[in-house]
Amino acid sequence: MTDVLKIKPNQVSFKALGLAAEVLLAGGIIAGPTQSFYALMALADKPMALERLWALKSGRDQSQAFLLLLDRPERVVSYASEIKPAAKLLMESFWPGLLTLLFTAHNGLHPSLLGGKTKTVALRMEGLELVRKLIRLVDRAVTGTSANPHGQWPSSTAEETLAYFGGLIDLIIDFGPTGGRDYSTIIDTSGDQPLIVRDGAVSIEDLRLVCPEILV
Repeated sequence: MTDVLKIKPNQVSFKALGLAAEVLLAGGIIAGPTQSFYALMALADKPMALERLWALKSGRDQSQAFLLLLDRPERVVSYASEIKPAAKLLMESFWPGLLTLLFTAHNGLHPSLLGGKTKTVALRMEGLELVRKLIRLVDRAVTGTSANPHGQWPSSTAEETLAYFGGLIDLIIDFGPTGGRDYSTIIDTSGDQPLIVRDGAVSIEDLRLVCPEILV
């Protein structure tokens, strides 16, 4: 059975998020809103939860690692072994927001968090206060993979998420519909020059105003 925790925009507090944090810390999987769509969330250091999450997203390409959501830039060093100057510029300009950056990953991260042979980790500082508070409560990153079976359209409401994963995940945070329509832009900052991996909500033009050396 999947529990539903309803939270209104004017009720976002650490207390209101307590149950969701407990489920995550116990190794569970929850779904909740982000700036774009609803996401499936598990803790980055709970291997069994990550493996269960991988099974829920069956059919996913092995090279597609799970995105990790952060509450603040300072948490990047917990997962990335190096932050290059271009990455710092992009973080300062577009975080929190819909920009995902790929970094060279620390050793020891679960394979589901590592992208292909390059062993990068995908990190994004979430703009939604609810998610940032939840991450602060559990004091570590949570996954932010979209709440849909592989090949299906991402859910933008708790009801759509429940239709996809009812009985398969432990909790859904119902925060009403998300306003997003686009995925995040993804940039690989692990190499000598930043490279756009996926177009998304942050335009190439805006990115190049900050970081002209970005490759497409």
